[in-house]
Amino acid sequence: MGQTRLCRADDGLGFDDRKGQAMSATIAQIDLDKLRNIVQKFDAYSFTAALVASEYGHGEAAAEEVVAQFEELLQRHAPVLGIQALAVPISGTATVWRAV
Repeated sequence: MGQTRLCRADDGLGFDDRKGQAMSATIAQIDLDKLRNIVQKFDAYSFTAALVASEYGHGEAAAEEVVAQFEELLQRHAPVLGIQALAVPISGTATVWRAV
């Protein structure tokens, strides 16, 4: 049996997201400043949580549960990250985001 790790997001304001998704190995902490820098790199181009998770992981493809956690973080922290959803996704499709 593999170990479980939880991802947490520290928003830099003293609030932690403790609703982590089960992953593998040890505890990882998602830095919202790093996340903000990643989404701002996309500039006027659209992106998905899968692209952001891949960039955060230094180009490695992210597992579905990790992408789902990044999607939740993008939705929860969109104003702080300076992003907005382009359209409401159809059930089963990824949200498309853009920096504002």
